[in-house]
Amino acid sequence: MNRAFKFQIELEGSNPKIWREFLVTPETTFYRLHHIIQIVMGWENYHLYEFESENYRIGEQYEDDGYNGPNEVISSQNLRIGDVLKKKGQTFSYLYDFGDNWQHLITLETIIEDLRIPFTICCFGELNCPPEDVGSLPGFYDFLKIMENRKHSDYKNLKRWVKGKDVSIEGKYDSKEFYIERVNFLLMNLDIYIQDWEKESK
Repeated sequence: MNRAFKFQIELEGSNPKIWREFLVTPETTFYRLHHIIQIVMGWENYHLYEFESENYRIGEQYEDDGYNGPNEVISSQNLRIGDVLKKKGQTFSYLYDFGDNWQHLITLETIIEDLRIPFTICCFGELNCPPEDVGSLPGFYDFLKIMENRKHSDYKNLKRWVKGKDVSIEGKYDSKEFYIERVNFLLMNLDIYIQDWEKESK
């Protein structure tokens, strides 16, 4: 039977809320879900990440210390989301960038029976993602204040800096825009996106 999971993800602490809704299959691994989140949110995918669901820590096994305790990180490579998530309303967290500490809350909004989706689809969302390495939420909101003040001493440097970020379109960063067409184009080509990322990460 074909099924689809409808998730909502929000960047915790953002105000107004930066959020997305998207559809995936239960067979999706947490590894692919990581890449999907990178695309739908707008991150640049070069920092560590980790999911946490109840007693599970799921992510990259970047430490090999021989410890196999209850808090051991489970590899995201082969664990499917449908093996962990069973019912509507379940929540889990996604942490991206252990330095800037971007914490996301993910909610399984709906389990849709008898629905086959050809690829992951982003349905809705609001507001642009913070630029990568802006310095966590306080740094992001400081950045926005500076960008509203052309007379600020850091305005020109930050304007030049943000031009090179993926969240900028044609060299301009607009915090109020969410480019869903761009997101769904990348999701439609998710396998290529992951292959390119894996080549660059070697």
